[in-house]
Amino acid sequence: MKYAGNVWDKDALKNPEAEYQALLGLLRKKQEFGMFFVRCSPTEGEQIIKRTKTDVSPQKIYTLRLDRPIADFYEMFVNQTDLHDANLLFVTGIEEFLENKIKNIDDRALAQKLEHFPRPLAHLSLLQSKLKEHFPICFVFLLPLFALKFFINSYPEFFDNSVEVFEFPTDMELLRQETFRWVSGDRYEAYAQISEQERDHKYEDLQKLIAAQPLISERRIDLLLEQGGLLVAGNRCSEAIANCDLALQIRSNNHLAWYNRAVALDLSEHHEEAIENYRQAIAYKEDFYAAWHNLGTSLSMLGRYEEAINSYNLALKHKPDYHYSYGGKGLVCSVLGKYEEAIEHCEKALALKPDYVQGWFSRAYALESIGNYGEAIASYDHALEYKPLDHQIWYSRAKALEQWGNYTEAIASYDQALEIRPDDYYAWNHRGLVLNKLELYEEAIASHDRALEINPDDHFAWYSRGNALSGMGQLEEAIVAYDKAIQISPQETQVWQSRRLVLRRLGFE
Repeated sequence: MKYAGNVWDKDALKNPEAEYQALLGLLRKKQEFGMFFVRCSPTEGEQIIKRTKTDVSPQKIYTLRLDRPIADFYEMFVNQTDLHDANLLFVTGIEEFLENKIKNIDDRALAQKLEHFPRPLAHLSLLQSKLKEHFPICFVFLLPLFALKFFINSYPEFFDNSVEVFEFPTDMELLRQETFRWVSGDRYEAYAQISEQERDHKYEDLQKLIAAQPLISERRIDLLLEQGGLLVAGNRCSEAIANCDLALQIRSNNHLAWYNRAVALDLSEHHEEAIENYRQAIAYKEDFYAAWHNLGTSLSMLGRYEEAINSYNLALKHKPDYHYSYGGKGLVCSVLGKYEEAIEHCEKALALKPDYVQGWFSRAYALESIGNYGEAIASYDHALEYKPLDHQIWYSRAKALEQWGNYTEAIASYDQALEIRPDDYYAWNHRGLVLNKLELYEEAIASHDRALEINPDDHFAWYSRGNALSGMGQLEEAIVAYDKAIQISPQETQVWQSRRLVLRRLGFE
């Protein structure tokens, strides 16, 4: 079956190095107040801080690690006088330690909007003018998986031009297609495995059955919801929502219709509305554990982690052996950097269901994040026992091996990932980077060339190709590759710097 991308894949080919270079370029230029939000895992956040301190000089770069509850960021920062002479300040932990919700806002419309924001964004949006007035510092808030761009782009009136957003997608996000459950019958997962043509035929068959039913009947509701599952499996979420609406016109208290509508909304990234729909489903069926579980996942996507864990706990209260909710808690704990807890929750899930692939994947991610690469690789291997043709697992395994310094095995894992999904230009490029570390420059160039065949406008692939050519001593060709990268993305300072170094080697000052 031909690979078809879905709503979860939009970040899969994002380039973290290119995102870092874009962030770096702005940080080097910023000489006054700025408020940057960087969405990343805690581990990647530490790498960003470490690299920035090397790459941005001679600015004063400090890090504020919140490790206790705070009621107001501005009041807390005023008292941190040792930080006031910073040019650049990284802030970690605000998503966990900001204690209070926004209160006492006279403007009711504003209060209602901010109520649905992730708490740090709502809080900081109200503080930015005070921070800007008193502190000419560039604040860089490292946050986990909030829908940052969604909120900031959707509500530009809350954020001025000094606000920038950078996103470093993590592997954990790419497995979320397994997180949501669709429960109008057990056929959905089977529908996800069949071809588009087979789904179209099944859709027509169901349409005929629906047309043959009385307009108001339980059988018509069941068929509409089953057809909705088929539509979601084919990423036709808006049509699935319409099916749920038809079912709700027949019976407005149908908990499955509300639930399935919420799933379709979630998969099309309308998480706030999805949350309300899950709550409707639970209102009609309080012990609906799958709704509690999915509600937890939706809340986590909006950065509402405490609520998410409470929701997972309620799912487990109604179904103590629901391994998905243990997996959800593991995911949230990993996002928050609580890796030991994450491992514990994953192991509870795996004790209930040893073939739970996402449990093995999440466990591997948490182990990798604390530097336990050997056990992480073993966990990826367990996941592959049950799902040997999963591109993402092979890809994540390769990255873990690369971090561990086992470059030869990393290349073998990238090869496995690319055999399954040969159109992943980022995997080709990353493979080239590893070959470059092994000084296998010709093979590295070939790998970058494969990436560029798929996406000739990826400036980072051109940049990486230039580095490999430079390593081989083919300096004129390296300049050509750097020029191509600059033509595509002229603001990338690292490319300019590498180009200058090569020119110097050629005798040009």
